[in-house]
Amino acid sequence: MDGRIMVEAATVQDARPMGALPAPTFALLVCGLGLYMGWQTVGISPTLFPQPQIRSAGALEVANYLQTALFLALLLALSWFVRKRGSLFSRTSIICAAALLTCVSTACTYVCGWVFDLPVGAVLGTVCEASKAAFLLLWAECLCRVRFRDTLLCVSLSYAVVFALCLLVAGLKPMPALITHSVLPLLSGCALLVLRSDRSFYALQGAQPQGAKALPRLPWRLFLGVGLFGAVNLFVNTFSESKSPATAELNTLLAGLAVSLCIAAVATRRSDKFDFTGLYRMLTPLTIASVILVLTLESGNQQYEAFVIGVSWVFFRIFSWTLWCSIALRSHAPAACVFAVGQFTLTTCSTAAQVVCDAVLPVANIPFPVLISAILALAVCTSAFIMSESDVSRFFGKRKASKKKAEDSEESLRHCIRCAAQEYGLSKREEEIAELVMKDKNNAVIQERLCITESTLRTHLRNMYGKTSVHSRQELIGLLRSYLEDDV
Repeated sequence: MDGRIMVEAATVQDARPMGALPAPTFALLVCGLGLYMGWQTVGISPTLFPQPQIRSAGALEVANYLQTALFLALLLALSWFVRKRGSLFSRTSIICAAALLTCVSTACTYVCGWVFDLPVGAVLGTVCEASKAAFLLLWAECLCRVRFRDTLLCVSLSYAVVFALCLLVAGLKPMPALITHSVLPLLSGCALLVLRSDRSFYALQGAQPQGAKALPRLPWRLFLGVGLFGAVNLFVNTFSESKSPATAELNTLLAGLAVSLCIAAVATRRSDKFDFTGLYRMLTPLTIASVILVLTLESGNQQYEAFVIGVSWVFFRIFSWTLWCSIALRSHAPAACVFAVGQFTLTTCSTAAQVVCDAVLPVANIPFPVLISAILALAVCTSAFIMSESDVSRFFGKRKASKKKAEDSEESLRHCIRCAAQEYGLSKREEEIAELVMKDKNNAVIQERLCITESTLRTHLRNMYGKTSVHSRQELIGLLRSYLEDDV
C-alpha cells in the first residue's frame, strides 16, 4: 500500500515545484500543527487552566519529571527508529497510536486528578502523555516538506492558532475546558491522517533547495544555544509567576497572539533580501529585555511583565522551530532526528533550570539581585560564545557563493519560471516573457524575440502582475528570483 502511494506521489511531484502547497493543504498544516502546540501550551498554563484536586496535585509534581524522562527517552528511541526504518509520517499506525494514546492519557489525567482525585491514575496518565514525542517528530517531518521560506509563515500562524485556543479554553468553564484540551490531540492526529492521504503533500520530499550544500555535521552549538535561551526564558517566567496576579496571564496570551500575527505578516512578503540572521538579531535583545523588564523593574503587580513574557517566549519558540527546520533541510540527517536533537537539548536545559528553581534556590538563600545578574550573564554568554551572531551568519551564509552561480545559470532561471508558472498559473507565452524579463531584456527586445506587438506585450505583463500580485517589473523579478531563496 505504501509503495503504491509513493509511486503515485512521485508522479505528482514531477508535476509541481518542490515544496509548493495549495492553500487548503497549507491551511490544514497550520491548523494541525497549531492543535498539537495548543494542546501542549494549554497543559502547562499555571493560572488559566483548572487546578487538580489536592492529593493529585502533589503527585503530579513528581509525575511531570517522570514524563520528561520518558519523553527524552522516546525522542532518542524514535530518532533511532527513523534512522533505521525511515519516516514516521509514512506509517499510518504510528499516527493513529500517537493521537489515541495522547488523547486517552490526557483524559485519564483529568478524570483521575481533577474529577475523582485518584493520584495513581493521574500519575499514570501524565507519564503516558510523553507520547507527545511522536507527535512532535511527525509534525517536524510535515513542516520540513514545505519550502523553507514558507516555514516561518507556517510556524507563526500555527502559534497564532495556539494562543487563540488558549484564549478559548480560558473562557470555558472547568469541565468543558478539560474536555476541549483532551480532544485536541485527536484533532491534530486527524489532520496528520488527511495530510498523509493527500498525494500532493505526500509527494513533497523536503529535498535541499537548488544550489544547497549539505552540512557535514549537525551544528551542536546552535542546538545548545537554543537550549540555554530556553532556560533563561524559564527562569524569567518562574520568578515572575510569584509576583503577577492570575489574570495577568491573559496579557501573555494576547501578546503571543499579536507577535505571531506580526511575524506572519512579515513572512508573507516574498522578499529575496530576507535574511534568517535578522531573526537571531532580535532574539538576544528580546531575551535580555525580558529579564530586565520583568525581574529588575518590577514594583508590585504590574500587568506589563506578563505581556513582555509573552512577546519574548513566542518569538523564541518561533525562532527555534524555524532554526531546526533550516538545519533539517541542510543536513543529511532526517528531519525527525534533527528535531529530536533540538527538542532533547531544549528540554534538558529547561528541566535543569526547573530543578534549580525547585530544589536548589529555596535552600541556597541567594540574594535576588545576584540571581538576576546570573540570569543576565547566562543570556549574554550564550549570545557571545555559544550561539553568537557570527556563528549564525556563518551557518546561514555557507551557500552564498554557490547561490550566485546558481542564479546566473540557465537551468536555475528556468527553474524559477517553472515554479512560478505552476504556482500562479502562467501561460506558456507568459513563461517566455518572464524568462526574458529575468534576463533584464527591455520591451523592444522582448517584442522582437517573440514577434508580438507592444500592446500585446503590455497586456501579458498586466496579466502576469495580476496573477502574481505584484505592481512592477522589479517586483516581478524579485518574486521569480525568490524561488532561489527557499533556504535562506
